[in-house]
Amino acid sequence: MLLVTKAILSAAQPNLEQYDNRVLHFGFTLATNLGRAHLNVKTLELPKDTLRQVNAKVFPGIGLGAITNLHINDNMDIRLMAPVISFVQRNLVYQFENSRDEVKIESAYCDASLLFKYKSARRKNTRLYVIGGARMSYDFASTIKKNRGLQDPVVSLNPITYGWEAGVGFDFYFEYFKFSPELKACQTFGNAMYRDGFIFTNYIQSISPQLIQFSLHFE
Repeated sequence: MLLVTKAILSAAQPNLEQYDNRVLHFGFTLATNLGRAHLNVKTLELPKDTLRQVNAKVFPGIGLGAITNLHINDNMDIRLMAPVISFVQRNLVYQFENSRDEVKIESAYCDASLLFKYKSARRKNTRLYVIGGARMSYDFASTIKKNRGLQDPVVSLNPITYGWEAGVGFDFYFEYFKFSPELKACQTFGNAMYRDGFIFTNYIQSISPQLIQFSLHFE
């Protein structure tokens, strides 16, 4: 908030006027996220003492990464966000007839995103932009090789996933750097669940991980 306020106060004095004309520039990003999972649960006639309901819980996470930005023209950049390390948690709550289990799904992603950034005309020290593109993630914390059983519930996601992301943000130009708050949504393609043959995955048709991410870019 302090950075945004300073940018507004200094709007009468243009900063970094040639910055966006550089062919290549670099930066880093700090991010917070909310990890959730879209569940497709099988609809079955369930006998007594079996599963009644499955719900996904949302948890906050954090991320840190690098930015490489390629200038195309006054309104378009190509942006590589890699590597970005993100820590994400999504829990599944299983409600049985006479019991309740909560299964943690914790992920430590190494992400790489290739994005197109479309920018509005610059107004003194401010620009609005929209961004979108493709994302690949590798989960270092994947539990597909972990021991599991009826008394040891584990739900695993495949370690490599692909998806899309899209968002909106503002560029604020300061005397020595550019600061950009950005809000972005990320969606995984298809089913990311690893099916292991136990009850905790048998009643789920698919899990599609999702992410809402708020980032602060410094370039």
